[in-house]
Amino acid sequence: MLVARAQLDFIRDLVARFAQDDSMMRPVADYQSQYVAIIALLRSVGHVFDKVDCADAERRDWCKTRWSTWKQDPIFGTFIEPTRNALLKEFQGGLQLRSAAFGPTAVVADPSMPDGFSHVAAFDAREARDRNGKPVLPQLHAAIAFWDRCLKEAESAFGESSTR
Repeated sequence: MLVARAQLDFIRDLVARFAQDDSMMRPVADYQSQYVAIIALLRSVGHVFDKVDCADAERRDWCKTRWSTWKQDPIFGTFIEPTRNALLKEFQGGLQLRSAAFGPTAVVADPSMPDGFSHVAAFDAREARDRNGKPVLPQLHAAIAFWDRCLKEAESAFGESSTR
């Protein structure tokens, strides 16, 4: 199995956990960190595929040809790449606290935090919007579907099997 496939399976699990609606108030930083992790991992699927799964010359040539096509896909160019860049290179574009995704926030004592408190809120991922106001979950699902198609294409070309 491709290492990038194992990574994509892990991302699927993270997105399922992120989307879970349990109506519990949790630290807002937990939701933000989940979102950042998912975005970073979505972008790194291509890096893992290129650097780990395509280490030999034949696979590297195949990857180089396909990668130029894959990067032209709208979900890559309008969501995966720019969202990763905004979050990790500019520290912008996290989940908006003042949105329908977050219920009322509260401040609770939290001795484990540097300031001694945490902001907590309930979270509904179905209402989460990105920095451009677009719903987050459909974009996450589209990004997973994009990488799934790419990896299935590679698995077919390499004679690899997928667990999905």
